[in-house]
Amino acid sequence: MVSGSSVLVSIVHEGVQQGLWRLGLVIHCHQRPERSFFLRGRQLPICARCFGLTLGAASVPLYSHSQYLALAMIAAMLVDGVTQALRLRESNNLLRFTTGFGFAIGLGGLLTVALHRLWNT
Repeated sequence: MVSGSSVLVSIVHEGVQQGLWRLGLVIHCHQRPERSFFLRGRQLPICARCFGLTLGAASVPLYSHSQYLALAMIAAMLVDGVTQALRLRESNNLLRFTTGFGFAIGLGGLLTVALHRLWNT
């Protein structure tokens, strides 16, 4: 017998999965299984880095207002991505997620500061 809360969890889970698959198509995520997290035996529809970028972009209150910290977080993802692309090393999903999240927080902070300065000039 299936409980009402179990059905609700399944409906929410399926809705989130479908939304993330659509997002993956829009942002052209490669959606490779070896670079994605799995939840309850199902692949998250976007890779770890894109998932970090998405959550970071949605985390407006966490945006960095320190330009140096923001630049460091952006640089971390660039270093991770470039060194992997050049086959100097292999990244892992936790690092991809973390640097993607940091990149979005840093870029959001820089954009917020820039827009604030433009608005107040």
